[in-house]
Amino acid sequence: MSTTRNQTNPDAPPDWTLSQQQRTAIDLLVTGHTLQAVADAIGVQRPTVSQWVNHHAGFQAELNLRRQQLWADLVDGLRALAPKAMEVLKAELEGETPLQAAIHVLKACGLYGGIAAPRGATDPRVLAAAMQLAADASQHAAADAALTIRRKAYNRYLEDLHVGPMGLS
Repeated sequence: MSTTRNQTNPDAPPDWTLSQQQRTAIDLLVTGHTLQAVADAIGVQRPTVSQWVNHHAGFQAELNLRRQQLWADLVDGLRALAPKAMEVLKAELEGETPLQAAIHVLKACGLYGGIAAPRGATDPRVLAAAMQLAADASQHAAADAALTIRRKAYNRYLEDLHVGPMGLS
């Protein structure tokens, strides 16, 4: 997780303020540019942009928010076209080949191969907490695995004590 912590008060909440480079990166990402194209445009290496996208809660939150705003704008544009589209669909459904029109109606209702709206937390605190929980779970899993290995070795040791060199207990 990449954040800026207050060095004088480590318990203070992290600073999720984005740089101008990061804001430009978000602008480019939401318009469909690749990580490499974004990196080239803002003068950083691709791994830097990848780090922001995958590990910087403030960046992720703003990117999610912008994607959701873009999606909402697109949906509003489609809604504005709905009355005209409904008239066309109605005419097609009453025509000689209604199948394609029927499929379009079902898709528009989300009942036929619908596309899900983008989602994801837009609050960097929520993203940071989720990343911390994942990191904690990973650390606990490693500790649990190490403990299991030690227990198995100890159990083998105990079994070896019970069975001596002559096979006696």
